[in-house]
Amino acid sequence: MKIKVNSKFEFTNVKCECADEKFCGFEYCFLKSVNRSYKYISIKVNLHKLPITNFSFNFVLWKRFNGYKPFLYNFTIENGCKFLGNPKSRNPVQKYFFDFFGPYGNMNHKCPFNHDIFIEKVPTSSIDYRLTKLLPFPEGDYLFDVTWLILGKPCTYVKVYGTLS
Repeated sequence: MKIKVNSKFEFTNVKCECADEKFCGFEYCFLKSVNRSYKYISIKVNLHKLPITNFSFNFVLWKRFNGYKPFLYNFTIENGCKFLGNPKSRNPVQKYFFDFFGPYGNMNHKCPFNHDIFIEKVPTSSIDYRLTKLLPFPEGDYLFDVTWLILGKPCTYVKVYGTLS
């Protein structure tokens, strides 16, 4: 007898914050629910000090266990320009998580960045596929926490919350 299990991911919230208002500001950061089955996230950060020639970012996956606790992954990509500029050199785990949002944004090129950064209409279905079919995760509430760093100092914080049921 074969048992079939169906899981479904849903966004529950998104929060964005700039650590240094002189460096950047969020034009928008929202979760939009079009109907019961279609939700998406859109984020746009305006960069005030251009060009960006080097950056790094830290990614932490959290899972709620009586409060959010680190879950499996916590990594820092020290040279963001190298990471974005050479897709073949990417660590498979880092690539897996970057591909959650990367295809929906304008940061898929080498440095320098002479423009604002956006991620447009990341659908729940894309994240659902990655967390249930590509690499199945256990049910629960998750937080995808990304901190962008310039010269080692936190610049922006983006927190995406969701539930896998």
